[in-house]
Amino acid sequence: MRVIGQLEHPRIKITLFDQNDKLSVKFEKGQSEIILKFKEDKSEVMDALHQENDYTQFSMIEKQLDGLLMFRQKFETGPTMDPELPEII
Repeated sequence: MRVIGQLEHPRIKITLFDQNDKLSVKFEKGQSEIILKFKEDKSEVMDALHQENDYTQFSMIEKQLDGLLMFRQKFETGPTMDPELPEII
């Protein structure tokens, strides 16, 4: 997999990858990421991404990333200890 570029966005890191003549687009925010893979012609997909790349078009993906971050935070706080159970070291 080879990085072929990045798209500018104020809140999401968007990276384009070339892998075996297929295009992968990775959207990252915090520790969450979404990867989309395209079998279509790379130049057509890249042109469409550049046309869509304004502050509002990627809002749905940003909302999904925010949801993933909130889901992850549930597990980072860890379970509360039950006082009835012994602590295992």
